[in-house]
Amino acid sequence: MRYLIFPFLCLFFLFTWPSCSPKTGSNQGVVIRVGDRLITVEDIERIVNITSLENGVPKKVVWSSINSLVVRIVDDSLILEYGRDRGIILSEAELGRAIQDIVKDYPESNFKETLLTRCIDYNEWKEGFRGQLLIKKIVKDHIDSLAPISYQAIKSYYQDKKENFRHPPRAKFMHIVAKNKREAETILSRLKGGEDMAELVKEQSIHSGIQGDYRMNWNTEDTLPKPLSDVIFSIKVDKLSNIVKTPYGFHIIKVVERQGAGRKELPEVMGEIENRLLSIAIERHYTAWLIELRNNYPVKVNYTLLDKIRTINEDN
Repeated sequence: MRYLIFPFLCLFFLFTWPSCSPKTGSNQGVVIRVGDRLITVEDIERIVNITSLENGVPKKVVWSSINSLVVRIVDDSLILEYGRDRGIILSEAELGRAIQDIVKDYPESNFKETLLTRCIDYNEWKEGFRGQLLIKKIVKDHIDSLAPISYQAIKSYYQDKKENFRHPPRAKFMHIVAKNKREAETILSRLKGGEDMAELVKEQSIHSGIQGDYRMNWNTEDTLPKPLSDVIFSIKVDKLSNIVKTPYGFHIIKVVERQGAGRKELPEVMGEIENRLLSIAIERHYTAWLIELRNNYPVKVNYTLLDKIRTINEDN
């Protein structure tokens, strides 16, 4: 939804993530007030430190864009205030499942070690992750109130932008892949004898590992490896190919339909258009919601203090 200069930063850093370096004379002056939430000089410095670390950019670069960062902090604080007032919480079970989804990709204990190499305590990370998930949950709860995209809206969008939905030459095909040439020759003989390709694949895959694809999705030349693309775009429709050898095995191909370059029809692109219109609707709804939240919760940013600490840090 939001694409600011630091897309991976979330407000949960503010409350939980420690800096690897000791503080250098920072005070506890309040820089941002959002409802009952207070963000201090020390909090800002911690956010800048972790943003620099996470994005691999010098701290001076982060400080030079601090105003963009403040906008993000305010937005997330508003969302948390909204969620608190509506009793939206994140259960321990929800948090546990989300952590498991992350940790399962790491060997045993390696996740915590990875955090430690970046000066991050696991318990602090856990509480920070809880904040991230809570913000996502609050946003989803609000966005789910949006009405679905209507068929008429999709059709109208398509009619207005037909020429944006072009396709290069494309083909629908079925194919069978055998592990060796001898198997492929046997399969080809049976197909020429009139057996159905889909049924033959089902039968043979159980015993010999022969694989096939007979879903017949549209494919373009650039999405297919050579020499398959050469064969698919040269043989006659409804005719079987000779055996084609690739690094994946020995292929037998049957092109079911082929089209030259042209325009996609509405049924083909309905899902694409629906997702596009939904993204636009969510963005507009989200922006309007944040404006509404700013009207409902007091927001105050001490830009004088912010400029002072930015100047100090940029000069260091």
